[in-house]
Amino acid sequence: MLLGGFQGAFADDLFPVSPDLQHRVNFWIKVFSKYGRDQVIIHDTDHMNVIYDVVDLTEGTGTRRSRFGRVDAARKEIRAALQRLNSITIPSDTLKLTLRERQIYSLWSFSDDPRRFAKAAENIHLQYGVRELFTRGLQRSGAYLDTMQAIFRSHGLPEDICYLPHVESAFNPRAYSKVGAAGIWQFTRSTGRLYLRIDYAIDERYDPYLATHAAARLMRHNHEQLGSWPLAITAYNHGTGGVARAKKQVDSDDLAEIIDEYDGRRFGFASKNFYAEFLAARELGKNHRSYFGEVELEKPADHQIFELPSYITLDALARKFKLNKDLIAELNPALRRPILKSARRIPKGYKLRLPLQPGVDPASLYAQLPAEEKYDEQVSDRYYVVEKGDNLGRIAREFNTTVETLMDLNDISNPRRLRVGQLLELPGSARLAGGAGAAPSTQPPVLIPPAAVATPAAERDELPGSSAAEVATAVPADTLPRADLLTLAREHAGRDGTLYGPAAPDAEGQQPPAPSNWRFEVDFTEPAGSTITVQDQETIGHLSEWLGITPQRLRALNALGSGARLTVGRKITVVFSATTPVEFHRRRLEFHRALQEDFFSNFRVDSTSTYTVKQGDAIWALCNGLFDAPFWLLQRYNRGENLLALKPGQTIVYPLLSPLSEGAVVNP
Repeated sequence: MLLGGFQGAFADDLFPVSPDLQHRVNFWIKVFSKYGRDQVIIHDTDHMNVIYDVVDLTEGTGTRRSRFGRVDAARKEIRAALQRLNSITIPSDTLKLTLRERQIYSLWSFSDDPRRFAKAAENIHLQYGVRELFTRGLQRSGAYLDTMQAIFRSHGLPEDICYLPHVESAFNPRAYSKVGAAGIWQFTRSTGRLYLRIDYAIDERYDPYLATHAAARLMRHNHEQLGSWPLAITAYNHGTGGVARAKKQVDSDDLAEIIDEYDGRRFGFASKNFYAEFLAARELGKNHRSYFGEVELEKPADHQIFELPSYITLDALARKFKLNKDLIAELNPALRRPILKSARRIPKGYKLRLPLQPGVDPASLYAQLPAEEKYDEQVSDRYYVVEKGDNLGRIAREFNTTVETLMDLNDISNPRRLRVGQLLELPGSARLAGGAGAAPSTQPPVLIPPAAVATPAAERDELPGSSAAEVATAVPADTLPRADLLTLAREHAGRDGTLYGPAAPDAEGQQPPAPSNWRFEVDFTEPAGSTITVQDQETIGHLSEWLGITPQRLRALNALGSGARLTVGRKITVVFSATTPVEFHRRRLEFHRALQEDFFSNFRVDSTSTYTVKQGDAIWALCNGLFDAPFWLLQRYNRGENLLALKPGQTIVYPLLSPLSEGAVVNP
């Protein structure tokens, strides 16, 4: 359906609001504009007009964590009151109520449901205010909103949808969530790859304008499939297929009815409130002065577009153009870390944003670059699997590079902490040592040694008195008690055992940033046959792309229907008719390195906790709920445990995460 008639139109019939939805919208307006990060709203999940209490964490004494105990006490008091209200005869016994019980009773005067108090006792929810974050998003929106709205108009879509990033990312182009959604529109890798380039060198999810074009295409698709903007916007959070199933089960396209009646397992609090949050953000964005007073909006950066005629490193470009590399990175957020470190080249044909410089012609400057600094192809990445007896000095000599280069490429802060099975990225120019005149290798990128086991066992700490030449060592997992399997935490912990613990202030008394040291590891090796095991975050689209075949052919090889999805741990058949196992493995490693690199650039592991599995628990619900951590990270802490078939009584170790960057998206 052509949506061109919607251009510039903001009529209420595009974004209808029923009375029930209006309660939700009003709630989120308060969350976004009235309450701040130190205020916790205790409310009902189904009837958002029922707010029991707002606890201010700035009041009282003690640490913030100890003051949070007041929130827990208030929640228990409210639940007890609701349970008592459910147990007595209403209204004849109202004289027996305490003052607090009467207050709660009056909040429910609009409902005559005899089970309202029993339901309410199970529907108590805590919500932090986000006024500060929303205000910061308003400031950032000034740099992007006008252009984003123009992009939506060019696609024939309502430009008001461009207020949605207030909900998704607070208009932060570097936003990154624990589940791997990235950028101003929070695309996951699986959805983003349908519209954007996402690889180890370029991730267009971080480019606010390219991502806006992608969001417009996705929104158009949602609207064409579902028929209304409330459903299309809800599908941005819940998925087009999920909303279509809800619409079919309820036999209605009214979102309020779907929220009230649909019992889909994954249709939870976030999905039910997504459209209302958008409407609240739209109201605040269009009328921000009424809610926030004068807010100084950032201005768009002036820039020009220069399409690169060849591959080139950022170092060479910045040197010739006399530009700061940080400025180029800021204007081009899609350039990933390997390009920023010149371990990869900026691709030929890439439309690079450069600052406007009067009298400077980028094409003329580029033409002056020496021929040897322009390339016809990308650097081929290579990895080395650490073996017993290795140290960085020996590896650097073998590949004609330096220890410092290897440490920089692999975020290694302590050269003595190599581990068997660890994957080290090699610089693009790395080659076997062969003298000063040795020519760069023309061999295809390989894992060296290609048969090495890529999954390390649980590791022990450094040996006392060990030197920089200490060998990488592994011990069997069953020699360590489960409680000590803090694989990742121990790998990066200081002497006090605290991961990313506070470092000593510098000479000026400033606290240095927390280290980003992390170890790249995967649970698979180069394919030795025609069967592989599906890993977390991998999809039919990813695997078929790495194999160089169509998704249809991969589905046919595995008797998968058009709607079937891959599950982690499933063994599937692959074919190497269009590529080699080595090249497939290289692409696969590149994907997982980018995934892990992005995660550890934004989050740190502070400590761990344990959870005892209960009847009915599902690992994906736990990852997205209690653990709030990706499955691949959880696997590192539970070597030898079958997380895909949980059993009651099973103990799971899970990491406790906190943000490392402003872009880290944390559910408050």
